[in-house]
Amino acid sequence: MKQSLFFFIIWFGCCQLQAQPKAARVIVPPIRSMDCDKAVLAGEANLRVSYALNADDLSDMGTYIDLQYLLVGEGVSKYYSALLSASDSLIHVWRKEHPNSPGVPLWLGEGGKRYDWWSEYQYTEIFKEGDEITVYSRMPHPLQRYDCWHKEPYPLQQWSIQNDTLTVCGYKCQKAVCHFRGRNFEAWFAPDIPVSQGPWKFGGLPGLILKLYDVDGLYRFECVNIEQGKFSIKKYDYSGYKQMDRSRLLKLQRRINEDFFRLTGVVDDQGKPLSFYTPYEPLELE
Repeated sequence: MKQSLFFFIIWFGCCQLQAQPKAARVIVPPIRSMDCDKAVLAGEANLRVSYALNADDLSDMGTYIDLQYLLVGEGVSKYYSALLSASDSLIHVWRKEHPNSPGVPLWLGEGGKRYDWWSEYQYTEIFKEGDEITVYSRMPHPLQRYDCWHKEPYPLQQWSIQNDTLTVCGYKCQKAVCHFRGRNFEAWFAPDIPVSQGPWKFGGLPGLILKLYDVDGLYRFECVNIEQGKFSIKKYDYSGYKQMDRSRLLKLQRRINEDFFRLTGVVDDQGKPLSFYTPYEPLELE
């Protein structure tokens, strides 16, 4: 469908080349949300760990790319965006109250830095059960036909534990390093928290990972809170998601980030494909 070149130039004009999540500025107006009424209980967690993704200031959530939760339960764990989950709930309620509205207000967006742009590291939910993870990937509008899922073994990393120590969130942590899918990572794990998990797909250390980053400084996960209690682990309705090979998914996500407008078929006033190439550095290179 032909769309105004002027409209997209305005949105794209804010772009700056940055090697981090949302560097490509893929447009995601808050019009898509998960159907919260169809969520089912997958388990109950007794530990909730909060991670800031690429924060400029850990004391100011508005400077985070995302706030993410790790819910650790018996037999099942979940890693997901806390900001996007809150946005989904707000949008779901608003749509019920305004069934005839063509859209939703921008203030219902998920918050954080660049809240109206898509990133695969925010629009992904990861469930761990046993020695396997299931990854659900939600694509930006209007590419929801590519919503997909795949499975991977867990843990994926082979770590080398170092002698260095660091205090994170009041816990003494020990350093570990690994090479994972094309990048070198450093992690700080807390032996006093006997949970062999961490942010994103990282785990397998003798303690909870509280801080993790790649040595190039492109991706940084930092723990900002640890809570004990009872937390519901919910699964949404993923019946519309199709199974996709991980390598194909990585290629698709790279294409989305590098040239979103061409991929979505946007054309200019003369009917020519609109293209704005953006160099992109994914977390997983292979």
